[in-house]
Amino acid sequence: MADKKFFVTTPIYYISGNPHIGHLYTTTAADIMARYHSLQGSKVLFTTGSDENSQKVVQAAEKQGVSVTEYVNKEAEKWKQYFAQFHIQYTRFIRTTDQDHLDVVQSFLMQLKEKGFIYKGNYEGWYCVDCESFWTDKEVEDGICPDCHRSIRRVSEENYFFRLSAFQDQLIQFYHDNPTAIEPLSRYNEVISMISGGLRDISISRHSQEWGIRFPFDSEHVLWVWFDALLNYITVCGYREDPTSFSYWWPADCHLMSKDIIRFHCVIWPAMLMALDIQPAKKVYVHGWWLTDGEKMSKSKGNIVDPTKVIEELSNVAGISKSLSADVLRWFMFRETTFGEDAVFSMQRLLDRYNYDLANDLGNLIHRVSSMAKQYTQGNVPEGTLIDDEKCQFQNFIEQYTACMTENRFKDAIETTWTLLRKCNKMIEEYKPWELAKKEDIQPLFDLLYTLLEGIRCAGIMLIPFMPVFSQLVLDSFVEQKENQLNLGILRTHQALAFPPVFFPRVKKTTKSEKKNEETPKESPKDEVYCTIDEFSKFDFRVAQIIDAQKHPNADKLLVLKVQVGEHQKQIVAGIAKYYEPQDLIGKKVVIVNNLQPVTLRGEKSEGMVLCASHKDHLSIVSPENVDMVCGARVK
Repeated sequence: MADKKFFVTTPIYYISGNPHIGHLYTTTAADIMARYHSLQGSKVLFTTGSDENSQKVVQAAEKQGVSVTEYVNKEAEKWKQYFAQFHIQYTRFIRTTDQDHLDVVQSFLMQLKEKGFIYKGNYEGWYCVDCESFWTDKEVEDGICPDCHRSIRRVSEENYFFRLSAFQDQLIQFYHDNPTAIEPLSRYNEVISMISGGLRDISISRHSQEWGIRFPFDSEHVLWVWFDALLNYITVCGYREDPTSFSYWWPADCHLMSKDIIRFHCVIWPAMLMALDIQPAKKVYVHGWWLTDGEKMSKSKGNIVDPTKVIEELSNVAGISKSLSADVLRWFMFRETTFGEDAVFSMQRLLDRYNYDLANDLGNLIHRVSSMAKQYTQGNVPEGTLIDDEKCQFQNFIEQYTACMTENRFKDAIETTWTLLRKCNKMIEEYKPWELAKKEDIQPLFDLLYTLLEGIRCAGIMLIPFMPVFSQLVLDSFVEQKENQLNLGILRTHQALAFPPVFFPRVKKTTKSEKKNEETPKESPKDEVYCTIDEFSKFDFRVAQIIDAQKHPNADKLLVLKVQVGEHQKQIVAGIAKYYEPQDLIGKKVVIVNNLQPVTLRGEKSEGMVLCASHKDHLSIVSPENVDMVCGARVK
């Protein structure tokens, strides 16, 4: 039987920027996957790293008055320390200045040249130093980068090109044969549309740069930073230096990234591999952005969330260590949002989750069970067995959790864990241990305590990927507990318990930063309009899935949506073009009013309404919390 293995990567990050919550989100997701698969007995390779060969690095070093080498060494260490704060346990932190990476890149270029996939030509167009991206005249308006919205310059120079256009049909066939190679579905559809629209050869060199990896066959040219960076994924698993290791680990099981870099990873990168007959990665999983005030975070807007400051504030208001605060932020990022979708960060929301879920459900359960063990069994695991009825439910929770984690449904996995915790809290109220303690037969009390302790132990293991420091504290509280097995009935009796008095003290006040920015929508009771239940029941609310989205041909503010409702398809015209790009909606599940009278809006038929929430200048589509909710389901 072959070894189980799992290879997960993050993008390598521009070393000249400061790490923020977006970087942490991607890297923590990879860490969660790596820890989970390790618990499942798999050998794991998890890599992240720094992209150091960009022009921005040269500019940043000049600004600080240091050499480029000195600058990148210092910055790489900063990123490593940043990830260490949040308990990220990567296998390798690769730097694009590493010697083995340089060797891989130059070898790869030589092979491409020998196979005829690289040629010299003249490049005329736009180049963004900040994004390290080339843009055509059609993509650029008024000399502004369509991605970062900074001024860019037009260049004309001799370059080397990669024959990307040669792989259009092969890419389409690959994705047709591997429909789960890009997730979620909306990103898969976006990439298919991108490729089907036609691919052009891309410039992969810069003639005027001094810093970077030089072409092995032409030292006057430096490789385009993106072409160089993508090759880190095969460097880390031994390409060129260790063919045995490479054949063992490649293809990667999962490339993780945000939605703004999928063209590089889902079009250019697999074409590069196909050129040398190397299989592309098994999956690219694309997640959304963290937003503040409904906007993507960016340095230019000054709305970046610094996770280091978040855990400092949480540590201060909650009275817990920064290490445990880091665990809370890790957990919150995946408790709060469905992985793959955009999410809005709020410090107050984090504190609410902390109080409701951690202080109340989790911390209170551990405290109650620990107190009962001290009172009834001298602080030891009682000589009991799992209660049969509860054992079946616990087993179901474990199976649900495993399915969710395997499918990267992290929010659902956490919710399953909390269902287990709430079940344990409910058991205390139902079984009334204080009454069982008065009975002559003490065994039912011991069975209850044993079952509750097994529930806590299992929850501790379920939370290892999300909250590794907290989980270790919980599992270490079972003094002799060594196995991190998610199996029932392995908790040894008579062992001592050593739970701390309080894991998560309840936060009793709003943070200063939230009070300052807190705004409550004003509502006037005089303006309220009521409807009867009979009137409300006339509306048919349904779950639908957007299968296509286009800009309205005659109205800038409108989008034309095709939605699947059960076995039927409908067209809905929605005034949400200001808030959503069409490609971001494809595959998204929404709630619609299904029985509105059809109307024609600027020449397009509309057969329903998509429900949205709005406040001031912000708008958000209403989506079912359970992403597995079937299309056509009635909303009550």
